[in-house]
Amino acid sequence: MRRAKEIRNRARDLAAAALAHRDGHGQAHDVDVDLGDGRRLSGTVTPVFGGRTVSVTYSKLAPKHVLPAWIGLVTLAAQEPGREWSALCIGRSKTRNHIARRLFVPPPDPVAVLRELVLLYDAGRREPLPLPLKTSCAWAQARRDGQDPYPPARECWQTNRFRPGDDDAPAHVRAWGPRAPFEVLLGKPRAGEEVAGEETRLGALAARLWLPLLAAEGSV
Repeated sequence: MRRAKEIRNRARDLAAAALAHRDGHGQAHDVDVDLGDGRRLSGTVTPVFGGRTVSVTYSKLAPKHVLPAWIGLVTLAAQEPGREWSALCIGRSKTRNHIARRLFVPPPDPVAVLRELVLLYDAGRREPLPLPLKTSCAWAQARRDGQDPYPPARECWQTNRFRPGDDDAPAHVRAWGPRAPFEVLLGKPRAGEEVAGEETRLGALAARLWLPLLAAEGSV
């Protein structure tokens, strides 16, 4: 019963945090963005409350929750660059009984960022990419902060006695094998993937995916 009450209270608090930013009914925004070279990205971003998307999860807020919100935000900004868009992500904090909030604003050139995201999507459809979300995000955050990216990225990748790592995810097991070593992610960047300062494919792909997002994070 105590556990059930804790879950109820957390869910209630998360819902209240989201409702504080969800005024009225969310709107659907159709998008049709010219990416150049004869390619277009079309679809619908929903729900949008004013100029903001508001996503909420009961899980601890993680890269897998932030990335979809970022893609929607970049798409909206590419479609209507004159508007003040933002994306708010809400979830449980790593600290017990606290709520995590992350707010993002559009990048300076949303079409260029969107084009890069589509290129990564294309590459991922051709082969498994050494781009596990937690691991790659930890790498990019360390680079942003001027720190050595290897320790935090390795920690996110490797399973230990307390928690599973990215190496335990079914897709990664299928691609790299059971409990694959961190080094499977560290090959050299392919032609066209190079990023200044990154000598590994993980580092180059992480920079391309996460650095624009991290640079666009604001305060709630």
